[in-house]
Amino acid sequence: MLTVDVGILRCPFDRAAVVADAEGLRCERCGRTFGVTGDGIPLMLHPDLPGAREKLREAEGWLEKAKSEGWYEPDDAVDSVLPFVNRELGWDNPLWLANGHSFQVLLDRYIKDLRGLRVLEVGAAKAWAARFWLERGCEFVATDILVDPKIGIGRGAFYGDFGRVQADGEHLPFADRTFDVTYCVATLHHALDLNQMVAEMARVTRPGGIVAGLNEGVRGVLRSKDNPEQDAEKALGINEHVHTAWHYAFAFARNGLTIRRVERADGWPPVPFGYFLSRVPKVGMTLGTLAHLTPARYAGASIYGRRRA
Repeated sequence: MLTVDVGILRCPFDRAAVVADAEGLRCERCGRTFGVTGDGIPLMLHPDLPGAREKLREAEGWLEKAKSEGWYEPDDAVDSVLPFVNRELGWDNPLWLANGHSFQVLLDRYIKDLRGLRVLEVGAAKAWAARFWLERGCEFVATDILVDPKIGIGRGAFYGDFGRVQADGEHLPFADRTFDVTYCVATLHHALDLNQMVAEMARVTRPGGIVAGLNEGVRGVLRSKDNPEQDAEKALGINEHVHTAWHYAFAFARNGLTIRRVERADGWPPVPFGYFLSRVPKVGMTLGTLAHLTPARYAGASIYGRRRA
């Protein structure tokens, strides 16, 4: 039995409907087939897709990284409080601080009525966010290139019963205008084509819905595109890029998304550059943060948008 309603699935090649057959799923138009794992996860990252070879190699790289660094085996005590491990377990981890803050902003500031929403997370990893959406009565779907049962969406069963699909963010296998909220956490910078991924996130979101990229690494406009902190991941085949905050803003704007807010992912005010701009009502935080991050070295930023009608 599939973890997700087949009615919202589409072939990532031609966006035609797919049907279940003896081999898993089959596109009604092009005839391509897609496998399904034993626990019902559709495998929609087809090897013939553009960039699939790089994505599948990246999935292997994440496994290598997790095993070599000692965090491959799941820890229920940690997983049950993600992303708030600093608050709940006393950690001092800036990555999880930023993940937690930006996710809380999404929930508190941009989702007025959480009940009954259909939500998509792209690059969900273990899908730790599922518990927050499910307890609010939302229909949640998590995608990732990594299906592994310990650090990929296979681990999602720990958080409950919800949709899980192996998918590439640049070729999302869903119908147009399917979701009320589409977001990712520290995932956009892994895209081989940033604009294509933002376009896909916008496409599958209904008009008026929220699209967000949380805790994305950014660089100042004069800084190198090669962040030395990414070298170890790149050596493992993980697709790492670092864009300016302006690149993200332009990608959102050109794909029909009205930017509601850009801010530092950790929630700190944009100082020293941009602080006074950030005090301007409504647009201040976005303008102040863009000014603040323009001369920065490397930092993290979150961008929240709404799909225009």
